[in-house]
Amino acid sequence: MSDSLSATCHCGAVRLVLPAAAAGVLACHCTDCQKMHGNFNAFLAAPIAEITLQEADALVWYQSSAENRRAFCGTCGARVLKEVTPSARWLISAGLIDGPSGKRIIRNLWSESKPDWYDLPEVAS
Repeated sequence: MSDSLSATCHCGAVRLVLPAAAAGVLACHCTDCQKMHGNFNAFLAAPIAEITLQEADALVWYQSSAENRRAFCGTCGARVLKEVTPSARWLISAGLIDGPSGKRIIRNLWSESKPDWYDLPEVAS
């Protein structure tokens, strides 16, 4: 497997590369993620300094709370990433990863906020 993962939005206007060593998939069930994604948000965490934005002209930032800002593609609307301000990490939407990632969900976050219409995803052991 490669030492990097590529990710693209639905239309391809936003493209980035992150280290394959990024943490496994985190599933966030907070109400903000539910409102932003229509469901829980699955993401990979990686240091900002280790992420390369190859195409980012369509990237639009939104300050979703005092502590968080999120970025989406201004062309297709895909939710691309979240930054916990002033963290040195970005949380990249796992669904944007091109091809197999070799990653599994390693943790459920804010599970007490999940709605009653789905069960928590299994966590890799």
